[in-house]
Amino acid sequence: MNGAPPRPRIERICTVLLAILVLATLLGYAGAWSWFCDLFAHFRVQYCVLGSLLAIGLGTMKRPALVAMSVLATLANLPPIVPQFVGSALAAPDAAGTPIRVLSFNVFKYSREYQRMVQFVRREAPDVLVLIEVTPAWAPALEELAPDYAFRWVHVGDDVSGLAVMSRRAPLESHVIDLGGNGVSSLQFTLPDAGGPITFIATHLSWPLGPRHAAIRDTQLAALARLAHEHHGAFAIIGDLNVTPYSSRFQHLLSDGELRSCAEGMGPQGTWPALLLPLQIQIDHCLANAQVHASGFRIGAFLGSDHYPISVELKVHALASERAAVSPPADMPPVSTRRIASSTPMSSGVSRSRGR
Repeated sequence: MNGAPPRPRIERICTVLLAILVLATLLGYAGAWSWFCDLFAHFRVQYCVLGSLLAIGLGTMKRPALVAMSVLATLANLPPIVPQFVGSALAAPDAAGTPIRVLSFNVFKYSREYQRMVQFVRREAPDVLVLIEVTPAWAPALEELAPDYAFRWVHVGDDVSGLAVMSRRAPLESHVIDLGGNGVSSLQFTLPDAGGPITFIATHLSWPLGPRHAAIRDTQLAALARLAHEHHGAFAIIGDLNVTPYSSRFQHLLSDGELRSCAEGMGPQGTWPALLLPLQIQIDHCLANAQVHASGFRIGAFLGSDHYPISVELKVHALASERAAVSPPADMPPVSTRRIASSTPMSSGVSRSRGR
């Protein structure tokens, strides 16, 4: 008979997969020094699943050395994942009042499921709605939601710059900011709450493919960290950050900005790419500081986009002692935040600005 016996062939395939797994794991941990290596950090869950399957398969083939390598590769990917199962997100029993329900959704510029999105939003009835990749084709769908949201800011653009924020609560203040110095708008706005005002930044960060776009994304993350660190009071970031919890860049955002994920304690939450379960990673986030109580984080239904929507309920609570004013760490990167407009309020009509 021609050809190799089935078992040696399968064993060779497993050995090759194990070599790829080990290399990808090591590259992921080098992400702090290279945008390319950082791409490998996003798939820790997939690495753990693959390592476990390889350990089982190679165990049936009685290859103890390769089994040990598979187990070690699996264990090496667990440290960034385990914290996602620990603790309840920003729990605060003293938070009073009605929570602010926030929903964020990257609609995907090529999607035509306008009515599916509108119907979903009406069922969910969030207090704050953040929509990303809002193109001119999506503008009529936003008009349909206008009766439900008295305060709106719509920046019609493309898959990078299109952004819309709608609120049932009247904002205390709002202005447009450019986090990366690349002309892409984010919205910073403050809403009232029973425990005190809460400031949000709704944003869509750069896609980190290639050194230029990765550098812009990293600059945007550093700007968010500085804004969060310097803010006194409740603060939250919502949107598509194009980074996963396993990236060193994301961890620096949390530590430098004194933030926590609102999905904390719920395990991995895949938001992209929709319908491709084996590859799903979380790049859509809600982050908040210690003065915010977050609960009910969840992934929404498939709405025809390459992303799933996320939603969460937020309450402001007073800290036992107000955080003292402190200087940012000396090694924190400088913020390149640039205001596009000193004051661009969310209006009670449709406030629309065109993307580039």
